[in-house]
Amino acid sequence: MNHFLKRTAGSVFFGLMLMSAVSVRAAIDDLGLADIRGGAMGGADSAMVTGASAVKVNPAALGFMSRSNSNDRVDNQQLSEQYVGWSFLDVGAEASFTGDLGAYLEQLGGIDFSRYELGSLGNVDNVRSLIEIAGALGNINEQDTIIVGASASTTMQIGHFGTGFRVFGQIGGWINDLDLLNLGLNMAASQIADELQSAAQMEGIGGGTYIRSILTPDQQAALSSALSSAAAGDAVDYIDAKLQQLVDEGKIDQNQVSAAVDTLRQTIEASGGVSGYLSDNQTSITGRGFFAAEIPISYGYAFNDNFSIGLTAKAIFGQVYGTQVWAFNDDNENILQDSLDSSKGSVSFGLDAAMMYRIPKFQFALTGYNLNKPSFDGYTQEVTVNGTPTQITVPDVTLDPQITFGAAWIPVRRFALTTDYDLLKTGTLLRGYDVQRLAFGSELDLSIIQLRLGTYKNIAESDIGWVLTGGLGFQAWALSFDLGAAVSIDDTVEYDGVNYPRTAMVQLAIGLDF
Repeated sequence: MNHFLKRTAGSVFFGLMLMSAVSVRAAIDDLGLADIRGGAMGGADSAMVTGASAVKVNPAALGFMSRSNSNDRVDNQQLSEQYVGWSFLDVGAEASFTGDLGAYLEQLGGIDFSRYELGSLGNVDNVRSLIEIAGALGNINEQDTIIVGASASTTMQIGHFGTGFRVFGQIGGWINDLDLLNLGLNMAASQIADELQSAAQMEGIGGGTYIRSILTPDQQAALSSALSSAAAGDAVDYIDAKLQQLVDEGKIDQNQVSAAVDTLRQTIEASGGVSGYLSDNQTSITGRGFFAAEIPISYGYAFNDNFSIGLTAKAIFGQVYGTQVWAFNDDNENILQDSLDSSKGSVSFGLDAAMMYRIPKFQFALTGYNLNKPSFDGYTQEVTVNGTPTQITVPDVTLDPQITFGAAWIPVRRFALTTDYDLLKTGTLLRGYDVQRLAFGSELDLSIIQLRLGTYKNIAESDIGWVLTGGLGFQAWALSFDLGAAVSIDDTVEYDGVNYPRTAMVQLAIGLDF
């Protein structure tokens, strides 16, 4: 009978893992801030989790806690001595920029449409601004995003059981529905050429003496054709000169010049008509948000000194938020307020399952999170854009399932090397942006102080490289205090003239273990 129960339990666990492996991607990843100790180790602690953190990270570890061993050599972390644990505060926040969203928002947010009336392009600042706008609109894609997450929890372990309370949230945004039709200025193409020629003459550019350095022959011909004027030659010279200055100043990257020129050409071609002006542009920014509060109940069962399984069932209340604001609309403040008032809440249930195997100096784990894909209802909202009713659809939010394999080498009690590998890609609130982590970590326990170091990479995407993590733990009898942080290595994004890490994280925790 005992053999039958063991075989049945193992089959159930593998079945749960398989169910999640064939599921489709959804809309949020909620594992990035799961545990401060693991976060400081690159997120690689599923195979050596301790204390109340097992509720969130690996409930199978609960099976080994407060349990007598017939072979103490396999108890690498002295889990048998952990009877009661309480992580009564664990908080964290993280943010990531992908692409160049910060720079594009800064450019689009500074648009003054009064600059682009007849007679305005004699001002060099207006010309530079126009080219920057063309560069932004021409290069924006769905990979230019921002995502911010936060988490706070309290968890308790008593013997083989665990419970707690956790709140977490994630917001993301991206520039959406890029409008490359309404790009015209309130003047004819020939008038644009004349004004650019006048500006060029004032700066001593053109007149057949200027040597173009940025524009290719095909780009020069396309702009000349769009300008359709005897002044086109000097105007193209002037555009080339301003592009070169913007590249030299870092306002436009050399690789972005082609899209900037194409967009500028479309702007000129659309100018002077009765519609299609830049002020009518429908380029919009989409925002998505999700907030959740969950109560987990965990249990771990060890079949012997080596092998344990664990389950966590979670009741989850989720609140879905969404908005869409138009880059050139005057009603955005009201839209944002309406979006906050129109959010929708619903209740769902989540299931985690885990296995843990240990031998002297080595431990292995296989953990599945959100295996049943808990989902939360979206909604539709009607907003007004420049006096026109428009409907926004905010989709359902689903917590993607994830299966993580972990391993730890613990040659001595106070030192460990770890690794975690996510077997699946999980979605985020960002459109088309997934997460799949490969992580490495280490911990050196100096009795009172624990030193932690690690690194991880999202191997599902190529925009952000390796992220360096680190942290400190302080242990005074039963009281513990932990700090952790992470920052992308040599990878920054510029906003308002300041370079920020493309991804960053901070965490803090206080707990008790008996």
